[in-house]
Amino acid sequence: MVRRCFLAVAMLMASPATAAPDFAAADPGAPADAFGRAADVALDGMIEGRDRATTRDLPFDVPMGTAQVHVAFTFEGRDRGTTITLGVADPQRFRGWGGGTKYEFSIADAYATPSFLPGPIPAGRWRLMMTVPSIRDGERSAWHARIWFSRESNLDEVSFSPRPIRPNAGWYRGDLHSHSGQSDARCRSLAGREAGCPPFYTFQEAAAHGLDFVALTDHNVTSHFIDMGYLQPHFDTLLLLPGRELTTRDGHANLLGYMGFVETDIGRPGAETDAQLIASAHATGGFLTINHPSRPTGEDCLGCGWAPKDTDYTQVDAIEAVNGGSTLETPGDREAAIEKQIHWWEALLDRGYRLVGVAGSDNHDALQYRGNSPIGPQAPIGSLATVVHADALSQGAVLAGLRSGRVFIDLGEGRGRLLDLSARRGTAGAVMGGTLPAQGRKPIAVRIQVAGVVGGRVELVVDGRIVPLANGAITQDGVIETTLPAARRWFRANVRRGDGSIWLVGNPIYLR
Repeated sequence: MVRRCFLAVAMLMASPATAAPDFAAADPGAPADAFGRAADVALDGMIEGRDRATTRDLPFDVPMGTAQVHVAFTFEGRDRGTTITLGVADPQRFRGWGGGTKYEFSIADAYATPSFLPGPIPAGRWRLMMTVPSIRDGERSAWHARIWFSRESNLDEVSFSPRPIRPNAGWYRGDLHSHSGQSDARCRSLAGREAGCPPFYTFQEAAAHGLDFVALTDHNVTSHFIDMGYLQPHFDTLLLLPGRELTTRDGHANLLGYMGFVETDIGRPGAETDAQLIASAHATGGFLTINHPSRPTGEDCLGCGWAPKDTDYTQVDAIEAVNGGSTLETPGDREAAIEKQIHWWEALLDRGYRLVGVAGSDNHDALQYRGNSPIGPQAPIGSLATVVHADALSQGAVLAGLRSGRVFIDLGEGRGRLLDLSARRGTAGAVMGGTLPAQGRKPIAVRIQVAGVVGGRVELVVDGRIVPLANGAITQDGVIETTLPAARRWFRANVRRGDGSIWLVGNPIYLR
């Protein structure tokens, strides 16, 4: 519910002749709704020529349990010489000043818009500090402040971008696994020394390689969220997804979206065991992926393979079916390394689990392709991708798209490829990630849509068994149709290149 405040505000540094501001009802000049909902607090007022060189506090109350405060402020008269600057303070300290350049900003526990300080959001009386450096004599300018409060669990709103990067539905391409110098990523400094890689390089490479989103998933820390919040306004065509790689001696898992605290020290409350850690992470509402599970573990990469035998996979959202680093570093044939990772995922599908297959580069040096990397060759950002169908390019929509399972893995670089799957059994239909009813022995009519892969070949994978298609050769963009006589638990599609190597990896349609 909007708390619309028409209060007299304290006048600081005002001349004795300055009257209290004229508060008016909200008008069409008010800020547009953020997050697709009305503001929790609305403040409106008027300044006049006599308010020049004055500062006033605009108080508002923040409720207990708030993890993010988002402010949007507008005013009239800029074209007539009116200037307003804006700062903010919580009940305990100054939290930042946007001057005359930042009129929409977020302050959260984990991150903040540039010029503002992240940190705990105390409940109580906050204040916007509004200064009027300039307004002409005889001028009147209306101003409007809208303020939204979000809880930590609201992953649609506690995000680095308050509005979608792109509002339209479509297929969006991204990297779900990357690292910076906030954990163990290393690259060369300007002097050629080994140094931590700034997150900027990762995002720059993601944009240069045509990605729509990228998750920065540093090990067990959230310090990189500060960098991400500061950099999202610059990378305004690229969605920055918050993530962390929960790293233990028994395995690694990415938690995407959630920015609050998660215990990762096995033995402590909330992470008494690996199973409890997984349950705690899943309970946050973030998207949880087990990383590079088939990889060997040892001194070079402790816990890189997934060791826990008692994992409750109903508490897991996805498996990293292809990890760029594992593919690059596994001795022997690259294709065999990819097949091994995919088979690990498929073995869980055979056991009846619904787990989305995703991919990530696991890059630890975004500039390594320039040579002389201190940590050796890396899978470049954008060299493989997770492609998700989402209602918009926003954090909430991409996370929802990942959960839906309408996702495919692209093992090539560049945009323009598509693999989609739909099917009907009797009167029931489903798309990739969905479910068809197990209706006895009724055949399944399958449609596979492809684009950008001319010269490749489509195959079905049914309950882990490859089923070649007589009409699987791809000569143009379009739809390939076939009939599947039977399937027990799941089926999905791949596209292979002309040399037989895997190109695109589709997610299943399930049978229940």
